[in-house]
Amino acid sequence: MYSATWGCGGNIFVYGYVPGDNYPDMPVYPPGDYGADGNCGIKTYSSKDLTNWELVDFYQPDMGVANVMKPLVPQAAPGATPGELRGDHLSHDFDVLVGSDNTHYIVSDPFLGTIPSADGGLTWDIWVQQLAPDLISTVNTSETTTLVRSAKQLFDQNLTLEATGAFYDGYYYLMFGQTCQNCAGYIYYFYSESPMGPYKDGGYVSRDGCGGQNKGANVLPTPDGGSIVLAGNLGYRTGPDNSVWSDGTQSYVWHGDNHQAASSTYFFPIEFNHDHTLKSYTCPSKVQVPLMGDLKKSPDAPLPYQLDCRVRNWKSIDATYSQPKSGATLEFPVFQRTDNLGPTTNAGPMLNGPLTVTLAYANGATESFSWAASNISWAPAKISMNTSGKRVSKITLETNATNDCYGTVVQPKQDSRSSYGSTVLGKFVKQRKAELYVYKW
Repeated sequence: MYSATWGCGGNIFVYGYVPGDNYPDMPVYPPGDYGADGNCGIKTYSSKDLTNWELVDFYQPDMGVANVMKPLVPQAAPGATPGELRGDHLSHDFDVLVGSDNTHYIVSDPFLGTIPSADGGLTWDIWVQQLAPDLISTVNTSETTTLVRSAKQLFDQNLTLEATGAFYDGYYYLMFGQTCQNCAGYIYYFYSESPMGPYKDGGYVSRDGCGGQNKGANVLPTPDGGSIVLAGNLGYRTGPDNSVWSDGTQSYVWHGDNHQAASSTYFFPIEFNHDHTLKSYTCPSKVQVPLMGDLKKSPDAPLPYQLDCRVRNWKSIDATYSQPKSGATLEFPVFQRTDNLGPTTNAGPMLNGPLTVTLAYANGATESFSWAASNISWAPAKISMNTSGKRVSKITLETNATNDCYGTVVQPKQDSRSSYGSTVLGKFVKQRKAELYVYKW
């Protein structure tokens, strides 16, 4: 699985300020549209069971666009250096599929020709192009390029489509999510017997995207020589009162956010009708995928980790241990987020204050560590503190930032001698079912 990485700042995170250190003054970033905040690089993961994933590689190019999510990335030759794909109509979201004769095609919805829609989203053209045999450019001829739908056509259908996903399974299928930030929006698709079309409207397969935004489909082999198609989406675990909007006829909970690094990845199977159309999604909580290779039993499900972004200038996060923990190094993940001020507008590309972690030791001593916002990623990444074997009885995360929150990761409670929660004005509120996820003591 290849996935865009949101965990680094690129050239937009210049420097930060930590009290007591000799840093220049922090730059002031006005609220605005900073695009894909923190987006740079591609991480590669491998899995033998589609449940447990291991990091294989991290490629961080000096480029502005990286948005891939399927087990296929064009590669010119073994050991070739990744580069920027050459051709027209290649900006914004895209996906790559392999056709019936092993020819590769790229589907894209470039920024050019956008039309604002009634619901505040954007509508843009949809293109299919054949890739050259070396897979590093498009063929770029009239016979190998097709405009599936123009922005005007989609606007007339009241469709705002992005988050492209494409695959071949007897027919060619182009799937799109609603234009939003990984929100629970509709999924719409087109299909054709030929990669160059014409493409028929398949219609909606989901009105809520199974809780997320469409992010492609993966055709996987089965032991009997067949295949199973797993669709993917990126979604948030948010509350029912997160944000509500109306299209004039019905109100929807907007499970979206400009901070797209906070999304989780979900997979679910695509089912087909006899006429090659797609069945509506049922969004199962569990998916049965045929085991491959020498696997004899299904893997155990991983713990349901969850992000908790509540460290603000008026609220701290505390983890306490009645039986203190000890070790040479303490490591756990943290991340940051800035306030949403509009559909694509944030309160700056990073927080305007540092993250401070204070450790209370069993002997009564305390020790504080600080990180500039420029050193905190948008996706959870480990921070490390040298504790030299001292026994830790309490961990407190706090900040003086005023443009949103720092966060960490929690897991289901396993240690009965630990407590986790938030503190406001000296009052501690315990989360009874959660505990701080600690990578290393």
